[in-house]
Amino acid sequence: MRLPPRNPRNHSHQQRVLPRCFTEVMLRIANPARQLAPSLFVNGEKGSKAFDMFQAEMRVLLDEMKRRGPPPSGDHDIASQLYRAMAEHHEITEDRVLSEIGILFVEGFETTAPDFLFTLPLTPPPPDPARPHDGVDAAPRRTCPGVQDRVAEELDALGLLAKPGCPPPREMEFEDLRKLPYLVAVAKEAMRVLPVVSIMGRVTERLVRIGKFTVPPGVVVSTPLYAIHNTKHNWEAPQEFRPERWLDVPVETFVYNSQADASSTSGAGFAPGNKLAAAAAAAASREGITFMPFSDGPRSCVGQSLAKAEVITLLAKILGSFTITLAPEMGGLQGVLARESTHLTLQTRGTKGIRMHMTPRSEAVAGGAVCAPACA
Repeated sequence: MRLPPRNPRNHSHQQRVLPRCFTEVMLRIANPARQLAPSLFVNGEKGSKAFDMFQAEMRVLLDEMKRRGPPPSGDHDIASQLYRAMAEHHEITEDRVLSEIGILFVEGFETTAPDFLFTLPLTPPPPDPARPHDGVDAAPRRTCPGVQDRVAEELDALGLLAKPGCPPPREMEFEDLRKLPYLVAVAKEAMRVLPVVSIMGRVTERLVRIGKFTVPPGVVVSTPLYAIHNTKHNWEAPQEFRPERWLDVPVETFVYNSQADASSTSGAGFAPGNKLAAAAAAAASREGITFMPFSDGPRSCVGQSLAKAEVITLLAKILGSFTITLAPEMGGLQGVLARESTHLTLQTRGTKGIRMHMTPRSEAVAGGAVCAPACA
């Protein structure tokens, strides 16, 4: 039961509405009274209207799902599963389903897009000899030229790379996600450098002591993920994009303590042989965590499994079919970062977005074939 694509005009409308919603969420976290009396705050009514418009978009999806009726028995996509849940459990209200659609839309799709988009500028190809500074950025944030070549080698070993003079590669399968450790390392390092959600909010249920501070129950506490992921106290050379930090960490690990074995350091700040134990320790203790792009605990990101699969699949398909370079007008990685803006999730200022050049890796890709004919 795949829902029909929205027309470009509606998509552009959603792109404007979502950032407004996320900005409003951050402002309401800072001042809960904003939700009760939006007219008393700057742009409060505008933020409330953005929420209403987003809810209306989700209602369109729900109405379309209901209009189509029962899905075929072999259809197991998200819309089909939601329809079955409503049909089998009458206590589930439409408002509850609308909430689920909205959460899945934001957590599994809206966050995935900027995550994927901001990863690409961090992975430039090797510099062009004719342009020594092409694709390479100076401090404070350094990229890692050659990442795309190494990703290509990994994809080629699995038959997923488009190559000149060769037939299109096979289609990617779900099992391939666990067979791409370097690509997963690239994705994790991008999530460390630029977490798509930079702050996590929680409400204390009991008296909590944090260092020299005492926090009473019922207080909203924010965890600054960007700071945790980018401080020199947690990571060696945090300003550098180093996928190699993650090569000895299990591909499924997205909660990690980089300082679990600070007494024996390597390039990533811990001994390679201890990374598996460090990952397990961080997940079990929930103390000393230095990497958690999807948060942790019972209220961690509900769409993280979908988001992880989407990001890895998108990177594999795009980098396996094209060589990516930033468009000159972006001003290199530093120009991209200058346009970075966080409104609950990672965004870009203005309407330019992140412009890139995509060079097909093969004649087949240039002709529109990105996988074998049987899969197309």
